This record gives sequence, C-alpha cells and structure tokens, in this order.
Amino acid sequence: MNHAQYNMAIHWHGLKQFRNGWADGPEYTTQGLSQTGNSYTYNMMVTGQRGTLWWHAHILWLRATVYGAVVIMPKEGTPFPFPQPHREANMVLGEWGNDDVETIVKQGNKLGLPPQMSDAQTSLGKPGPLLPCFEKRTC
Repeated sequence: MNHAQYNMAIHWHGLKQFRNGWADGPEYTTQGLSQTGNSYTYNMMVTGQRGTLWWHAHILWLRATVYGAVVIMPKEGTPFPFPQPHREANMVLGEWGNDDVETIVKQGNKLGLPPQMSDAQTSLGKPGPLLPCFEKRTC
C-alpha cells in the first residue's frame, strides 16, 4: 500500500528479472506509478540469485526518501562462497534527515541551483554518524 503523499514506483538494483522486466520500476518506462492510497503487487521470478541488493522509489527525488534492502538467501543447504559470518546486519544509509526532500529540490529549482547539501546522514532511519558504532560493534 502506498501511504506516501506522492505517486511512485519501486526500482530494484541488481535483481535479474527474467520474464518480468516490466516490473523493473522506472516510472512511465516499464510501468505506471502506484498512486497514493493504492497498492501495486510486484510478482517476481527470482531464480539462481543470492546476495544483498537494494531498492528505492523511482520518481523524481523520492529515491532519496523511500529505499531498503532485498536479501536473497541461498537455497537451504547451499553453503555461502565465504566463511559463515558470526552475525549479520543490514545497514541502509540515507541523507537529508531534517528536511523534506521535495521541499529542498523545489527551493533549489526556484533559485536555479542544485539542491542544498544534506544536513544529516542517517543510518537505519536514525540521524547522526552511526558508522563508528558498526565498525566497533558497540551497538
């Protein structure tokens, strides 16, 4: 369900979409937009793939606001091509923690300038420099 105030599509990075490339997400290219208050179901055939990929909204600058990870685990019983890690965590980084991205872009366009630099880096949706936390494993 699209609960955002904007119509959008979702674009999948690195996902090989055999026989369903129409669901790749570029707005008005391979599909229309999911309108606010409506839903769109992506039916995908994911075979012979594994790893951590990412997705994001695909319309204007909304790609900086709606995004996440796609984790494709290997078939049960199939070993990883590397030693099994002690633990796993998905880390998603973003920008513009304090202002609405669309407002920032509109202000820049009005002045004929690129959007202002981001005022915060976010990690897992929380503002601030959380990377040292992950590097030192003190979270």
